[in-house]
Amino acid sequence: MNNQKFDGINLSILWSRLLAIVDEAGTALQRTSFSTVTRESNDFAVVLMDTQGRSIAQSTISVPSFLGVIPMMTKYLLNGNFPLNSWKTGDVVTTNDPQLCAGHKPDVGVVSPIFHQDKLIGFIGTISHVPDIGGGLWGAGARDAYEEGLLIPPTKLYAEGIQNETLISLIENNVRAPMQTIGDIRAQVAANDQGRKGLISLMNEVGLNNIETLAEQIIGASEKAMRDAISDAPDGTYKYTYGADGDGINEPVTIECAITIVGDEIAVDYEGTSDAHTLGINAVLNYTYAYTAYPIKCTFSPDVPNNDGAFIPITVTAPRGSLLNATGYVPVGARNMTGNMLHAPVFGALVQAVPEQVQADCGAPCWCVVLNGRHPEKDNMEFVEYFFLNGGYGARPNRDGEGILSFPTNVSNVPIEVLESSTPIRYHEKSLIPNSAGMGKFRGGLGQKIIFEVLNESGLNMSVLTEKLITVSKGLNGGKDSIHGKISISPERFIPPKGIIRLKKGDIVTMEMPGGGGYGNENDRDPELIKYDQDLGYIHS
Repeated sequence: MNNQKFDGINLSILWSRLLAIVDEAGTALQRTSFSTVTRESNDFAVVLMDTQGRSIAQSTISVPSFLGVIPMMTKYLLNGNFPLNSWKTGDVVTTNDPQLCAGHKPDVGVVSPIFHQDKLIGFIGTISHVPDIGGGLWGAGARDAYEEGLLIPPTKLYAEGIQNETLISLIENNVRAPMQTIGDIRAQVAANDQGRKGLISLMNEVGLNNIETLAEQIIGASEKAMRDAISDAPDGTYKYTYGADGDGINEPVTIECAITIVGDEIAVDYEGTSDAHTLGINAVLNYTYAYTAYPIKCTFSPDVPNNDGAFIPITVTAPRGSLLNATGYVPVGARNMTGNMLHAPVFGALVQAVPEQVQADCGAPCWCVVLNGRHPEKDNMEFVEYFFLNGGYGARPNRDGEGILSFPTNVSNVPIEVLESSTPIRYHEKSLIPNSAGMGKFRGGLGQKIIFEVLNESGLNMSVLTEKLITVSKGLNGGKDSIHGKISISPERFIPPKGIIRLKKGDIVTMEMPGGGGYGNENDRDPELIKYDQDLGYIHS
């Protein structure tokens, strides 16, 4: 079975087995991680690759838009200081370089080789958002890349199974929560090993000496499916202009998106987009590519599992030095606040070509909150805890959006009980917000409100990343926009929309996320759907 082509049935079976292997590795990462950001929020990815660094299978429980990032990182390693013939059994290479990895320093990439019968046959890689990477508390407030924490250049974390103690010590002595951070990185190594063992077991079971032919067929099948779907769309150039909050005070940003379809290929150009921002909301090009290509993939080939093949027909360009192609030492710590919005201009452009295949703007990017302090009930130990808040899903041409669900990322809302046990806060409310979504033939999903109180005497540091306090989630094809988001604190004082504030005991924080945009004319909405919404309190007359 090594060099022969697989028939459709066997290819489908083996493909499913590969997905099960990376899903098992993803589950191992979740269960062994130390932080809520990985364990509860699912802010990670696991990808199986061939010897060229091309992705073959990605865990279905991981962040889907990280797909292009790990292969990009691996290809860079292979073309740089870690050529194919230099890898040994037991090697593990890591980096968090934003330009090479996932666009900001808290996302740490870990790549391991897979050997079978003493021959290198592929790689497995993970990316995980660690709880702390030093510098200022994670957020958008850094003035340059140096303030965003420790940068790990491509370095061996393990060399033939021997841990790099110098690197471990360097990380431990530069982060606020060393046990959590190192624990999460080691969980990534364990997940890679789990995936490696799973692949070797499968190869032994079915009698494979390598996965070259299997990889070629999987990638080729995905590429064909994508090209066939693109070919059905009308040729042309489709444009959309999208406005975002920027700093949320006085520096808004504009994203200009032009999508050109010619035959079976798509080119996306962001010429005209705002220059790089003073806040760390800038995205590097590899991150821009990932968050552009993924909504395109969802539009044209949603049912094919993620791998390199689906992205071959897609090219993405953005002006060097712009908001979407940050270079040099420009701050990028909160690049998710920009990248996670790219689905909106992409769908806004594509609705002109394939109106029945896109969705309206989501109440995204999901808001992020980082709490840092010392827990009085845990030996006054310092903690760094994340939680994400999802707005509403955008409406689709045939379905309402779901409430408190995010796109394109699939990070989860952290349960109340988890946060109350790990941080000295108490929730007063967590609820859906009526009338928070855009109406239409199909309405957007509802946003959510949370209210929590600070309990400890020493207080907390809170880093907040919010969006759509000024702008809104845009409707499509006649659908209405959502409401604005809101954030406030009692006793009343200013909270920076993208910044850090010191919270005192008794402070009560309220956050209200917008819902998703609507799709189609609301006059065409089914009266039964209106009654359903009214009965559940989703809308008020």
